[in-house]
Amino acid sequence: MDQRLREVLEYLAKQSLVEPTRWQHWQLTPIAGGANNRVYRAQSTNADYAIKWTIRDERRRAWREYQSLQIVAEFNHLLAPQAVWLDEANFAQPVVVQTWLDFPALTSIPQDSAQWQGLIAHYWALRQITQTSATFELPKATLNMTSVADGKALIEQHCAKIPTDQLPITLENLLIWLETWAVPELPSPPMSLCRVDSNWRNFLVTPTGFVSVDWENAGWGDPNFDIVDLMTHPAYAEVPTEHWSWFVQAYCGFGDDPRAVQRIEIYRTLMLIWWVVRWQRYLYEVPRGLDERLVQRPPAWLITAQANYQRYLNLAQQAINQWR
Repeated sequence: MDQRLREVLEYLAKQSLVEPTRWQHWQLTPIAGGANNRVYRAQSTNADYAIKWTIRDERRRAWREYQSLQIVAEFNHLLAPQAVWLDEANFAQPVVVQTWLDFPALTSIPQDSAQWQGLIAHYWALRQITQTSATFELPKATLNMTSVADGKALIEQHCAKIPTDQLPITLENLLIWLETWAVPELPSPPMSLCRVDSNWRNFLVTPTGFVSVDWENAGWGDPNFDIVDLMTHPAYAEVPTEHWSWFVQAYCGFGDDPRAVQRIEIYRTLMLIWWVVRWQRYLYEVPRGLDERLVQRPPAWLITAQANYQRYLNLAQQAINQWR
């Protein structure tokens, strides 16, 4: 590692900057982002890096991001930043360094069909990166489904974190329906690179199309689920429900996957129930100090979580009605 990069990492490891700071020959700018990491832009005369400190957990977030960026670079270096350095051993938090891409991020959900098509094109490009063709190690995506059983198990995994007396009757009714849902099982799909976390803030607008950042949850999975992750993500709450029909048809029109529409419909139902469970888990864990983050939650987190629980409950009930 370059000595100057090592020095700035040692400096940032001991700081928690909230304002742009000049240190030696570096301009250091804190970047607002997720609750599980601290990100800085580090600029000098000959370097421009994104330095990301992550929480230390079983996901190995910094390592996942580093590996994912190397895999993407093998196939198309225009889709993501370039991996520069990884250190999981020498600091309190793991750190991954990557090139800084000086392009604007989306400032809202896509505003026209060209931007939506750009997102679809980006996901189809990632879909071409398959597990069998990659040379770098990477586990399954931290959030993905490849079958109905997979989805039910994922929901059960989160339910197990909530005491039964903390399950609202509305959620219990969803889970009872899920147990009896007789939907045809899906065959195993080819495994492709899946981003996870499709928040529109993670997409940069470049002259050659979208570039995506924040790969700490990426891994192998069904690429059709990655589309459902986008469709059900809270960041896209203002998208009209009827728009998603167009979105799915446009996505499926990019290639030949005869089961894509069916998979997306099934995964969407499962994922909406998953979100109901996830929001209830937040409501249970956060007040009890069971969901620690590197960055403090906003003061209105409780109001937001309660509203999201109700929103996803309504969406899940609507989805269920379509299967009855």
